[in-house]
Amino acid sequence: MNNSFLKIAVLLLLCTVSVVYAQFPKWKLSPPKKPTVVYDHVDIKNVTMEKTEIEFVYIVDNPNSFGIDNVLADYELFLKGNSTAVGKDMKFTIPGNGKSEFKLPLEINYVNAFKSIEELTKSILGGAKTIPFRLDITFKIDLKVLKFEIPISAEGELPLPEVKTTLELKVNKKIKL
Repeated sequence: MNNSFLKIAVLLLLCTVSVVYAQFPKWKLSPPKKPTVVYDHVDIKNVTMEKTEIEFVYIVDNPNSFGIDNVLADYELFLKGNSTAVGKDMKFTIPGNGKSEFKLPLEINYVNAFKSIEELTKSILGGAKTIPFRLDITFKIDLKVLKFEIPISAEGELPLPEVKTTLELKVNKKIKL
């Protein structure tokens, strides 16, 4: 009787281990995956002679089931090849499971790129409508078990302010003949 009890106990144990083992891949924890970041576009918010307000928009895809806090971004903006804006350690959060937008708002002073308001005005009056830009940004992500950086460079054209060149003369004098 002890012998048959032992066989039944071993058989039940093997069945239980088989069922648990079959479920094991579902319970298995996978290591965190690296999110991806892609430059999408730039939104022009406001253009004046003094400044231009823009937002650089990036699409962040986080394949992990958890969000990532304290992501840091360092950037440098170049206009006409000249560095005109720098930022360090901008903090933001990436939500888990999917895509989201990251917006980098900047205020640009075009005089810094043209050296003077006169040079800016001459360029605009000469027909220039845009100015070339390059934005270098590095996203720094720390997942405790995985640290990495995602460098991205985006290039394009930003609109220059418009200068009105028409003159309107009004004469309020009556002429008698």
